[in-house]
Order: sequence, then C-alpha cells, then structure tokens
Amino acid sequence: METWRWIDTGFETGAMQMAIDWVLLDEVQRTGIPVMRIYRWDPFCISMGHNQALSHIDLDRCRAGNIHVVRRPTGGRAVFHAREVTYSVMVPGSSPYARESVQEFYMRVSRGLANGMQALGVPAALEKRGLDLRKHYKKSALAASCFSAAARYEVVVEGRKLIGSAQRRIRGGLLQHGSILTGDEHLNLPWYLNSGSDDERREMRRQIDELTISAGSYLGRDVSYQEAGGAVQQGVAREMGIEFVHQPLSSDEGGKAAELFPEFSVQA
Repeated sequence: METWRWIDTGFETGAMQMAIDWVLLDEVQRTGIPVMRIYRWDPFCISMGHNQALSHIDLDRCRAGNIHVVRRPTGGRAVFHAREVTYSVMVPGSSPYARESVQEFYMRVSRGLANGMQALGVPAALEKRGLDLRKHYKKSALAASCFSAAARYEVVVEGRKLIGSAQRRIRGGLLQHGSILTGDEHLNLPWYLNSGSDDERREMRRQIDELTISAGSYLGRDVSYQEAGGAVQQGVAREMGIEFVHQPLSSDEGGKAAELFPEFSVQA
C-alpha cells in the first residue's frame, strides 16, 4: 500500500495557503511522496483563477468587508472561501498518478471526495455531463463564480455542485485543490463582484443558490471542519488504496511559504 503524507494546516491567510501549496509541490518532487492537505481561511477570502481577469472583483467592497483576495496557481473562476474544508493534492512527476490523463486523476480524486461525503450521509455523486467552460464563462457575470456550473467529474448532490476543484500540471508535478462546501457563505460572492446593481447581485445569489448545495444545508445541521476533514481523509484513502501518515508542515516549509506569499496576494 502506497503511503501519502497528510497535513492539516488549519487557519492561515489566503495568500499563505496558496504559498504553502506551491512549496509542497516542490517538496513532493524532492521526496517522491504525494501530499494531501486540508485547510481553512482567516479572514474570509476570495481566490481567483490563475488567468481570471481582476476586473471581475470589486476590490473596494472586499477591502471594506475585510475580504482578502488572492490568485490561485490553478485555473477556474472565483471562489468565496468561508465555512468550508479546502483540500489540496500534490503529486510528483515520478508518480504513476502524474502519468494519468487530467480527467482520469480528476475523476479518481473526486470519487474519493464523494465517498467521504457519502460517509457523512450526503448522497454525493460525480457529474457525468461534459461542459464547455469557455463558452459558459462568456455567457454572463454569473460565470465569474466557480460555483456557477459543475464540470464533468465534479462532485454534486442531486445535480447541485458541492465541491469545486481545479487542477494544474506544473513544475514537473501535479497540483489539484478545491473547496468542499460545509456552509452557505459562498452565496455572498456576488456582493464582491463587479456585477452592476444590488438587484443584479441578489439575482446572481439566487441563481448560485439553485446551482449549489452545502453538506450542512443538505443534512440540516452544522458540519464541523474536523468531521468533514476526517471523512475526506477516509474516502480518499479508500478510493486511492493508500495510507496517510500525519506529518505537520515543517518550519522550513513554513518559512519558504512566508517568503512567497506576497506573490499570491492581490489584496490583503
């Protein structure tokens, strides 16, 4: 059975969380040992896709609301990070997983995440339809949100998106990370977009509400970070046929991330 490193970083600023992913991507190349990490955001944060236009975000509103804005090293569209579990997976180029197609690995991780959610009592499944995201992103201001649509193999509940993920093969390895909704604060994203009037923002919020669901809202109770994180760990281990070994972030890794985090910050 293959051994992976498991890290629970807990609360950090958004830019620091992105920098840690970047540092760990180098670390897995050095050690050859894949890593899975879960974490949270303090303060709440909006992360933008690597190539997403900054004009989508109302930086003045973000500043007034103490909402940090960062740019992810992966693609996709904006995510409002609040009550959730964020996961990341880093795999070295030497791993057989890195030689799988983008969709194969994406599907494998998504199955593990869905298994974890099912263990909580949430009937999570994989979206089977293909979606032309480029066409979708051109349709309206709503497309500025990552949770405005579910791509193939993303995790859904009765057709509503539960987990949004993004993947990038870079620096000789593979990075995939995503947002697992446990609460409904992600619905606040329209208030921080450059999307016109407040009436338009309310309509966008309504549409995102129809398209998404959180574990907490489905179950009708609070789902803690620890509960959801533990379920994810078990689900991914079972699906991937791996064993996780808990190993905290080292002081050296933390120091390197602290040097890099300004590169990912758009606004703190």
